[in-house]
Amino acid sequence: VCAPLRGQPPYLSPIMTVTIHILLATCRGASHLHDQLQSIERQTHTDWHLWASDDDSKDATLSILHGFQRRHASRTTVLRGRGQGACRNFFELLQGVKPGSADDLFAFCDQDDVWFADKLARACCWHAQASPSEKPNLYCARTQVTDSQLHPLYLSRLPRRPLTLRNALVENVASGNTMVMNFALLQTLRRIRPENAVMHDWSAYLAATACGGEIGFDVTPCLLYRQHETNVVGARKSWAQRWQRWLGLLQGNYRNWGDITERALHDLEPLLTPSSRGLAAAFHAARHSPPGAERLRRISRAGLVRQRRSAQMALWAALLWGVV
Repeated sequence: VCAPLRGQPPYLSPIMTVTIHILLATCRGASHLHDQLQSIERQTHTDWHLWASDDDSKDATLSILHGFQRRHASRTTVLRGRGQGACRNFFELLQGVKPGSADDLFAFCDQDDVWFADKLARACCWHAQASPSEKPNLYCARTQVTDSQLHPLYLSRLPRRPLTLRNALVENVASGNTMVMNFALLQTLRRIRPENAVMHDWSAYLAATACGGEIGFDVTPCLLYRQHETNVVGARKSWAQRWQRWLGLLQGNYRNWGDITERALHDLEPLLTPSSRGLAAAFHAARHSPPGAERLRRISRAGLVRQRRSAQMALWAALLWGVV
């Protein structure tokens, strides 16, 4: 299910009482954390609560977070992560956040970005107009990619194909730093064990599409996505970077990601829609059939698709060579 947004969503002031819980995972983020926290303070949607989990930083990150907490004592919670990496840290936040209402929303937050002032407001408005809140709905958006000094480089790409489970099984195109989810999706994500996640945002995209949620993709950028040498996952642009990534896929990343995805679907099984169960079965059959033409036919019948033609070709090559 894909509901692209075109232009600016209408601002619905009565909706602005919804609390948005900001889930910020930090690790040695002192260099850029001030900018991100200031952009949270500038949000036009002012009903937010920051949940920050620091993953054993040795720099001034915790000091910066505690300073922010002193300024916003009633709406800031600082936790200590277990030093197990960004994905596990975000999953600890998903488990640790304490919603006050089933109407609350939840936003992933990276330590080194800068949010536009209307980021939360736009997401809140989309959720107010989305399908019933009982469904696990997810808002995401385009980003303005910048260098380390926030000089604009380019806009992130728009999806070319629908954001459905057929895509979510083989790639993630929803950037976690733009995501805002509803309570139903939070509850759904809590079913996935951290070891069954490639990354937290891919898990959110997978869970929303597999369990009957609605995806809203905002074509208007919602933040400055800072690129620097310590990004855990960065935007990729050059052909050299793409080739390096494809080589990793053909050397086994596809197989590992597929195994993790199948385990995540098992965690979600009670909530899968009938069509998702059928697609999950087809995905399993394709991955575990003998490498070659038969596997390619199975994957073709399942309709699994990546957004870019070159990425689709890499998927087919990996299938033929038996590395999925």
